[in-house]
Amino acid sequence: MKIVVPIIPKNLDEVKDIDSSKYEGADIIEWRADYLAKDDILRVAPAIFEKFSGYEILFTIRTVNEGGYADFSAEDYISLLKDVDALYHPDYIDFEYFTYKSHFDQLLSFPNLALSYHNFRETPENLMEIFSELTTLAPRVVKISVMPHNEQEVLDLMNYTRGFKTLNPEQTYATVSMGKLGKLSRISGDVTGSAWSFSGLDSENANGPGQLKLHDMKRIKAILEED
Repeated sequence: MKIVVPIIPKNLDEVKDIDSSKYEGADIIEWRADYLAKDDILRVAPAIFEKFSGYEILFTIRTVNEGGYADFSAEDYISLLKDVDALYHPDYIDFEYFTYKSHFDQLLSFPNLALSYHNFRETPENLMEIFSELTTLAPRVVKISVMPHNEQEVLDLMNYTRGFKTLNPEQTYATVSMGKLGKLSRISGDVTGSAWSFSGLDSENANGPGQLKLHDMKRIKAILEED
């Protein structure tokens, strides 16, 4: 299970101030670019990719519709994904599939897509259908985050992950049940088949409810990997 840690700089100065040594133990750095103004993203990109050259990088523009801060037009969203991919070749590019489904054909040639679905309000009743549709498209990663309102919904997310991974062993899944109730889903990936767990460096840069801190996640991972 890989540990993903976000960075959320709001300007170039904040990028320069990031101490990359503090991210030791992370496997993937998620650059949450939606905290920047649209015109600043490409200006800041060189510094970010240089500073974290030793890590896999997940490039994410999380929109307001799915719990983020970006309020771009569809054209700007797609254009930024294409520009960052062409110039910097991140290991993964997050694409909000259901929000921009009608534009998906423009990214069909991308081998590094993490097709994502985020729901900060609920665990939808059609969760199985969401898993199925994203899996059918065979992206590099199927990425699903939902909010549970009871224990059963946490177990549902974990069971669907296990079921789809069993049927599609070559597909990478990254699934999260958010909030306090869902914390178990963040540490059980080796059992459920979820390959990523998202952690915050500290409380200020956690970008998901229930997200564990990096130093805690490293300890838990070490314990779970003991013989």
